Formats: sequence, structure tokens, C-alpha cells
Amino acid sequence: MSTQLRNVPGTGNAQNQLTQTRFWGGKNRLSCVQVTQANPYYDSNSGGPMFNNLQLTKAQAGALAVELMLFAEGREVEEENV
Repeated sequence: MSTQLRNVPGTGNAQNQLTQTRFWGGKNRLSCVQVTQANPYYDSNSGGPMFNNLQLTKAQAGALAVELMLFAEGREVEEENV
């Protein structure tokens, strides 16, 4: 069973809107979230995915949230080549 959460505020019109769905990821992943966006390059004549999505556990969502905030604030950390 899944639950539709509110759309991410401020993400634009229907084509750019980010939607969130909470779902049960199983006994190892527990409660998860799927973030979905319409694929701006979708062409019904040539096929391919109509939507882009990302599925995250709560731990992954938290870690990604930190990195996204750093990016939004212009403080992102670039990966160093080892």
C-alpha cells in the first residue's frame, strides 16, 4: 500500500512538478519515498519512460537532503579524484 504525499512546493508547473509517494519497501528497507517527475523528453511515438523517479529509504532521503541543501546554498562539495 502506498500513500500520496503532498507535491514538493515551488517545483513549478505540472511538467516540472515533483510528486512524493510513501511506500513500504519491505522488512529491510522499511518505509520509503518515491519522488517522481514527468520526463521532459518523453515522446509517445518513440517510447521510453514517461516519468523519471527516484526511490529512497529514510536514511538515503536524509543523506540526500543534506547534499541538496548544500547545493541550494552554493556550498556543494566536489568529489576529489583519488
